[in-house]
Amino acid sequence: MRLSNVAGFVCHIANIILLVYSLIFYRDSTKNTMTTLSFMFWMVANINGLLFSASAGIIVNHMVCIVSVAVYHVQS
Repeated sequence: MRLSNVAGFVCHIANIILLVYSLIFYRDSTKNTMTTLSFMFWMVANINGLLFSASAGIIVNHMVCIVSVAVYHVQS
């Protein structure tokens, strides 16, 4: 579970970097309305996936903290 969250996070970051790079240095590719909408769709999809991946990592971390505190109280 831990590796899949990290892999998803890294892939979304890499995709966002590539999209921003393309938007900055290849401005001619966004002259058409359809390609601009395509870039915007992929940017929103990657940001959404990044938010899902980050929130999954936060939830996993929260659950591990709860379980470790519960185990600590049972042992003492």
